[in-house]
Amino acid sequence: MRMPAYFLKMIKNSLLIYLRIGINFIFSCIFINYVSAQDFNIKILDSFKIKSDQIYLDHLNQLYVIQSQDHLILKFDDQFQIKKESSSSFYAEPLFMSVVDPMKIILFIPSFSNVQILNSDLSLLSDEYYQEFNSESAITHYSNQSLCYFANGKITLKNKIDNRLLESENIYYNRSKELKLTEIKSNGKDIYLLIPGAGLWHFNEFLKLEHFINDSTIEHIDLYENKLFISKQEQIEILNLNLKSPLQKIKFSFPILSFSVNKNYLLLADKNKIFRYKIF
Repeated sequence: MRMPAYFLKMIKNSLLIYLRIGINFIFSCIFINYVSAQDFNIKILDSFKIKSDQIYLDHLNQLYVIQSQDHLILKFDDQFQIKKESSSSFYAEPLFMSVVDPMKIILFIPSFSNVQILNSDLSLLSDEYYQEFNSESAITHYSNQSLCYFANGKITLKNKIDNRLLESENIYYNRSKELKLTEIKSNGKDIYLLIPGAGLWHFNEFLKLEHFINDSTIEHIDLYENKLFISKQEQIEILNLNLKSPLQKIKFSFPILSFSVNKNYLLLADKNKIFRYKIF
């Protein structure tokens, strides 16, 4: 029995419609992935063997490496050649650095509630004791005139000229993992506070809480321009400043112990090596 011609035509038209929908869907997926990939492309540039506890990259492509076991802070140029070296028994303690200003580097020693300002030669410019600081505190540059720090459960902006303080409301949290260094980053407006084992907070310039990510697996953060980078074991995730769903996830073949990013490079450290990736 043969089907009527009009019925065959209807089936043919339906198949064409579904085919067009399928093709459009495929091209849409390709386009979305392509845009996302183009947003942040990296390519391995080089690497070198060195033990490090933490690494920091400034906007001049200079690398700073903390080696707690050897009580050292090393500074490298963009060719991975040592420019400066600083040694102190205090460096055996957990340390936090902010290299936003390479001429006034912040070195925070949580165990002693001590904040040092170092020059580009890693020589001491100033040394200040913060009574309210403890092992869970963190500090960074906020602007040329202000520091931003976390202590006593609050974010504080301190004017370096007249010592005026602006404080946030109290932050309450419980850690679910072993104690790691608290990290704080700012672009002079947004402030991001990572308490490993607890989560990630985002504050605006008025120190009002904007967003919170309840994620105990985030280990490190870094901030550059309009993107926030977070690390989780072998993975880097890139987020918008409003901490919405990751724009991109990049998987690596080794645990990321520390990382740092600027406009040119993404640097990753494992136990015995630092990898440098070029950003396109």
